[in-house]
Amino acid sequence: MVKIKLLYGIAFALTTLSNYPAQAQLMESTGNRSESIAVEFKEPDYSGDAPSGRRRGTGSRGDCPMAVSETGGNLRVTPVIHKDSRGWTVNESPTIWVHVSYESESVERVLYGEFSLQDLTTQTKLAPKYLPVTLPSRSGVFSIPLPYSLEVGKWYRWYLILDCNSPDSFDNDSFLFIEGFLKRVELPEFKHQLDNKTSQKLITVYAKNGIWYDALNESAKLRCSNPQNSTFTEAWSRLLKAVELEEIAQESLICRESLSLTTRE
Repeated sequence: MVKIKLLYGIAFALTTLSNYPAQAQLMESTGNRSESIAVEFKEPDYSGDAPSGRRRGTGSRGDCPMAVSETGGNLRVTPVIHKDSRGWTVNESPTIWVHVSYESESVERVLYGEFSLQDLTTQTKLAPKYLPVTLPSRSGVFSIPLPYSLEVGKWYRWYLILDCNSPDSFDNDSFLFIEGFLKRVELPEFKHQLDNKTSQKLITVYAKNGIWYDALNESAKLRCSNPQNSTFTEAWSRLLKAVELEEIAQESLICRESLSLTTRE
C-alpha cells in the first residue's frame, strides 16, 4: 500500500464544477393507509467557503484494469454522490455509499483499498490517516461508515484509493481513486424539522434541505430493512435519479447488519 499513499498528494490537486437540481414525488405507506409526500432534493447554496466541485468520476478512468476471476474482467467504482462531488451532512460521523460493478459474476480475488479524509482548512488528514477498506465480492452498493468526528462548518475531502495490481504484477503501478467533498452543517432553522421524525420522513426533510449524505443513508437503511417494500425502493430510486445515477438505482444494496433505523419518539 506504499504506492497508494503516494497517490494522495496527486489526488488532492484536482478540481472542476457543476450543478444539478432535481425533484420527485413518491407514496409512503403508513400503517394501513398511504399518503403522498414530496421528496425533493434541493441543491444547497455552496457559495462562500465551498471548494470547487469536480465532475464525479474524473479522478480516474473509473475502472480497475485487472483480472478478478478466471475469466477476467474489470471493476468499475462509482461514488454515490452529486455529480459535482459535493454534499452536506448534519452527522458528526456520516456514512458514504459507493457502487462497485464487476464484469464477471464470479469474483475470486479480494480487493483492498484505503480511505482517507482531509480537512480542507488545515490541509491535514484526520486520524486514522489510512483506513483499510475491503471491497465486497459482488456487484452492488456498499457503505463506508466514517470513524471520524467532523466539525461543524468545515469542508472535508475524502478519498478511496484501490490497488488494482494482481499478486504477480511486475509493474505494480495500477491504482484507482474516487473522491468527494462533504461539509457538516448545523442550521438553526433546520433543527426543529428533525424532531419526532421517522426514517421515512427524515428522507424528505434531509432532501429538501440539501443534506445529501444523510438523505441517502436514511433511504438505504429503509431499503435494507425491507428490500421488498416498493415505497422504500422508489424513494431510493428517486434520490439517485436526482443526481443522475439512475443506472445504478436498481442495483443490489450490500447491507450491514449493524444498520438501524432512525426513529425519534
